[in-house]
Amino acid sequence: MKAYAFELSGEHETLPRSEALALVEIFSSFFSEIAILDQCLIVKAEDLDVQMVASRLAMTHRIIEVLAICDANLEALARSASTLQLPQERYLIRARRIKDAAPAADAVEREVGRILFQRGYRADLLRPEMVLRAVITSAKIVLGREAATCDRSSFEARRPHLKPFFHPGVLMPRMARSLVNLTQARAGEMLLDPFAGTCGILIEACLIGVQGLGIEVQARLVKGAVCNLQSLDCSLLLGDAKRLPLHDACIDAAVLDIPYGRSAKILAESKDLLLQESLRELFRVVKPGRRMVIVADRSLDKVLANAGFEILQKHLDRVHGSLTRQIFLCRR
Repeated sequence: MKAYAFELSGEHETLPRSEALALVEIFSSFFSEIAILDQCLIVKAEDLDVQMVASRLAMTHRIIEVLAICDANLEALARSASTLQLPQERYLIRARRIKDAAPAADAVEREVGRILFQRGYRADLLRPEMVLRAVITSAKIVLGREAATCDRSSFEARRPHLKPFFHPGVLMPRMARSLVNLTQARAGEMLLDPFAGTCGILIEACLIGVQGLGIEVQARLVKGAVCNLQSLDCSLLLGDAKRLPLHDACIDAAVLDIPYGRSAKILAESKDLLLQESLRELFRVVKPGRRMVIVADRSLDKVLANAGFEILQKHLDRVHGSLTRQIFLCRR
C-alpha cells in the first residue's frame, strides 16, 4: 500500500479534501486517511488509479507518491533526502510553500539537490526522467515523486461567460466538477440535474464519461443550453423537477443547484413547495444507497431528512456579502 499526498488548491476550506477522498474511495481497493495538513491531504491506498483520479479532480493541483515526511527544517530534510530510495534517473526538484510556511521553497530545492548530488544523482531541468515534489506546510515537509498533475487550466476555458449561451447565477466549472465528483458517479452511469439551466453541471459530468440527463422547466433556457452541449453525450428535456418523466430508481447520482437569487425564476407556488416536491421526486428516481448533492441558499437539514435522505456532509461557500451557498452531500 502506497502513501499519496494531494496538493489541494485552497480555493475552498473543505471541498478539496472531500472531493479527493470521494474519488480515492471509488478508484482504489482500500484506503485510509493519514493526515490533513494545510492544503495537503495524505492518504494510504491500495491499487489507486492515480491517473484516473487526477483526470477528474477540480480542486487539486497534483498527486505525489510520498517518499518521506519530516519536520520543516533543513536538517531534518537532509536526513530524509539521504534515505530516499530512487531509481538512477535524471530528476527535477520543485517545492511549494503553503502560505507563510518555512523554510523557503528555493532553500528546500537546493538542500534536496545538494544531498542527491552527493549520492550520485544528477538533475536535468529540461528533460527530467522523474519530478520530485516537496510541499512545505503545517510545520512539515512532504517529499515525494510526482505521480500525476491535474489540468486546472481547462476549467478556465469553460467559464460561463465564454460559453455560447450565458445566464447569470450559475456555478463555476471547477465547483460544478467538484460536486459531480462528490457523488462518486462513474463513467457510463447516469447523473441527473433536475434544474439544468445552462447545463454547466451536465457538461462537467459528461467530460469525465458520466451520462448527463438534464431537466429544465423554461423553454428559452433549454433552447439556449443546447448550444452549450454541442457534441457532448448529454440529454436535455423540457420538464418539471416536481414531476420527473423517469422510472423509479433509475438514476445513479444527482446534482442540483436549487433556483435562488434575483435571476432565478420560480415556476411554483413557493420555493418551499418547489423544494419539497422536487426532493420527493428525487427520492423516487435515485437508486438506493447512491449519492446526491444539493446546493441551496439556506439550511435544508430538516427538509432533506423529511424527504428520506441521509446527510453525509455539509459545506458552506460564501459567494458575496448577501449569499452563502449551503452544499449538502446526501445518500438515498
